[in-house]
Amino acid sequence: MFHAACGLLLLATLLAGQVHAQVVLSPTNYDLNIEVEFDEEILRGTAGITLENAATEPVHEASLLLYRLLRVQAVHDKQGHDLDFRQSVVAFEDFGQLQVNQIVIPFAEPLSPGAAVTLQLQYGGYLLGYSETGMLYIQDRIAPEFTILREDSYAYPQPGYPSRLVNRGAAEWNFSYLARITVPKEYTVANGGRLVACDTLGEKRVFQFASLKPSWRMDFAIAHYTRMTSGIIHVYYLPGDKEGAAGVAAAAQRSFDLYTSWFGPLRGTAGLTFIEIPDGWGSQADVSTIIQSAAAFQDPERHHEVYHEISHLWNVSPTDRPSPRWNEGLATFLENLVDQEISGRPEVDARTTQLIDWLVQQLPDHPRWSKVPMVDYGREGLTDLSYSVGAVFFDLLYRLAGRDTFNAIVGRYYANYQKTGGSTEDFATLAIEVADAKYVSKLFHDWVFTTSWADRIVKIAGIEELVKYYREDGSREGTSRKRSELKWQPQEILSRQGTGHRPAATRKR
Repeated sequence: MFHAACGLLLLATLLAGQVHAQVVLSPTNYDLNIEVEFDEEILRGTAGITLENAATEPVHEASLLLYRLLRVQAVHDKQGHDLDFRQSVVAFEDFGQLQVNQIVIPFAEPLSPGAAVTLQLQYGGYLLGYSETGMLYIQDRIAPEFTILREDSYAYPQPGYPSRLVNRGAAEWNFSYLARITVPKEYTVANGGRLVACDTLGEKRVFQFASLKPSWRMDFAIAHYTRMTSGIIHVYYLPGDKEGAAGVAAAAQRSFDLYTSWFGPLRGTAGLTFIEIPDGWGSQADVSTIIQSAAAFQDPERHHEVYHEISHLWNVSPTDRPSPRWNEGLATFLENLVDQEISGRPEVDARTTQLIDWLVQQLPDHPRWSKVPMVDYGREGLTDLSYSVGAVFFDLLYRLAGRDTFNAIVGRYYANYQKTGGSTEDFATLAIEVADAKYVSKLFHDWVFTTSWADRIVKIAGIEELVKYYREDGSREGTSRKRSELKWQPQEILSRQGTGHRPAATRKR
């Protein structure tokens, strides 16, 4: 009995240690100071980070991640006292190609739930991208041709553990920032925050930015940029792309106006900044900044990429962890719809038909697609499928519910959940209540909470035939049912699949 009790105590202690090790602290504020040296191809910086314990148990240490060739020289507390830390280059336990420098900082006293701590890290070194991991767009490096400092390459320290599963399961965050980026004086730093100051110090220029509103990321692009402003749209463009920048600004404004008329105004909009980046470096969007590939600047036929990123401004922070990212399906459908509205060409039918045909062709070679529902794409690592399956789903929802009802669904979801975040269940419940039609609940059943869609698209050819199927099937079963009478219950399905409701979030992963 004695040995059994000791064994249980040891097991409990180990499990408790695992719980603490998996609490990812949430950043609420950054005070960043970085200088880039093109001659040496290095960066030097200090990062003051305020971290909050959003968990329900005390935390005994902070774990931060940096690019694998960036080393920390010192860590201080808010008063400037030296703190103990350890750092080591480690591979992600569930993504072996990805290596990071993990910095672990023990706390003298456990950080209580809801409490915050401010740490300052002095660091520096090299940045050489992550293309070897298969993430080909992360070509980030310190180079005079083009440099970008962003979270994708861990160019600044961010909370986390070398585990995709742990990081994706963490409470999502948003933070404010004040950043000073020092570059050779002939360069410009582009950022979506408010330019507080730009001071020339000898051969250097210091750009100081303050965030417009809390976000999940911050991006600093360095090149020979020129800045253009049109209304609330600001555009940083690369040499030779002035005409393209004007086209992007106009496309952004047109799509912004359309989305506003459809879904209602954004909350707290203070401006939107586009930053041109070379092709192949990946596009991203947050609450005030869109980094956009050069192709969208140079070819008006690629403006649909602008429409895609603008639509993300009306997204709600996902509380499903990990997020299934069906918002990418919504953005894909909306970029097609806006492209059709602006160009006058029948883009939606053609692109949805292409997606359906592609899915039908690919299904035999991807048996998991027929087993994992969209609500589980995050947990099962299938979020790339959200772009295609999600786009077809939202096209069907648009056709079945009608334009006005569809806009009311998206607009009300944003209005109701933009502050708190929302789940897949929240969206489904709201959509069914607003649409008040049985075929909409069946659509969610088939395309979001089960994989019945896979059988449907094989047996029923084309988008119009699919619409006819759902409308006729819904009419046979009655057009309006209360949530309690639905054949599927979102909460039951989510519980069974293990995707619980987590605190609100703003970071995309």
